[in-house]
Amino acid sequence: MRIGLIAALRHSEEGTLRAALPLAGRSVIAWQAALLRGLGAERVLCLAETPGGTVLELQHVLEAQGVQFHALKGIAAIPALVRAEDDLVILADGLVPDPAVVRALAGGAGDAPLQRMVVTISADHPLAAAHPEDFERIDAQRHWGGVLVMRGAPAQRLAEFPVDADAVSLLLRLALQAGTPTRELAARELVPETWLLADSTAAVARQEGALIAAAAPPADWRAPGSGLAAMAVRAAVPRGLDQGPLIAGGTGLVLLLCGVMAAAFGFAGAGLALAGAGVFAAQVSQGFAALGARLRRESGAGAGGPGRVLEALCDLIAGMTLWFGLAPFPEWDPLASLGPVAYALARLAARGRGDSALAAVASDRASLLALLAVAAGFGLLPEALACLALGLCAALLLRAGAE
Repeated sequence: MRIGLIAALRHSEEGTLRAALPLAGRSVIAWQAALLRGLGAERVLCLAETPGGTVLELQHVLEAQGVQFHALKGIAAIPALVRAEDDLVILADGLVPDPAVVRALAGGAGDAPLQRMVVTISADHPLAAAHPEDFERIDAQRHWGGVLVMRGAPAQRLAEFPVDADAVSLLLRLALQAGTPTRELAARELVPETWLLADSTAAVARQEGALIAAAAPPADWRAPGSGLAAMAVRAAVPRGLDQGPLIAGGTGLVLLLCGVMAAAFGFAGAGLALAGAGVFAAQVSQGFAALGARLRRESGAGAGGPGRVLEALCDLIAGMTLWFGLAPFPEWDPLASLGPVAYALARLAARGRGDSALAAVASDRASLLALLAVAAGFGLLPEALACLALGLCAALLLRAGAE
């Protein structure tokens, strides 16, 4: 069994528990637990003076994922929870290493065994100099780097020590005595973006900004609606990463339904404006989901089932709004199909290969609906849709010929 050991004991410079500091939508200790889960940990042990608050929330999350969780006040229970043949992965209190770096060092992909190791840093590294209590010296030239993968057998010896001893420090010494090999981190692997010690709110805030900047796609201003949606996500993601997709998606659907009803009662301009706002909110929802997946290093970012369902509902309701914009209920005009056809052509154009200007512009359906709302306000919606459909047809034919 692979077992992870983390701690929620040390405090930041401001007096806040390091483990509870928020980082890009979740706590520091939640980032550590996600790393352990990525390494295949089936049981997580957490050293904490008062197992409540952030630790209790983490317990609920992990147990819902099928992971065993044990909050421990001391070292007494560790020998009973770690067997000799287990792999034990230990992270320093408040350390958030880049999962890619840790996986490259430890391996363990799929059913492959973990590489047992004591990660080290040089004695002259700023982390070792500034935080000797976190990155302990192990010899004249090296300090512990905050990550340890060891056999479970040495953990059985914890029963020989006082119950109030530092479990992580003891396990580090026992691992070294057992001959666990060392792996020194290169300078490129020790930049703050990849090896964060959450020792202060300011340090976490800097790392949060770096994470979001690296994960967020650049705004493409050929599609202004999409660009504004991306800006809104980047601004709100630290506070709304978890609930943002649900709130924005729900708001978008409500606006779209209001828009289709307004258009059905003959208010085409207002209906299309509401539909555009609804599609914009849906883009914000999908942006939250995609950015959250990239921040958490999850595969298939933005390609989940809920995102596809939301996009399909938006397209369906927007097409209905365009239909009613040309033929309000209960009128029946076959030519009203021009609205959904033009919208469908925009969807096809948005699926172009590469970073083409046509695909970028056509993908911004919020701006498209807003422009059509303006045309409807001037009584020019049929003409605008006809020009749009003809232009998109010509662009698609030219693109097909070029391919």
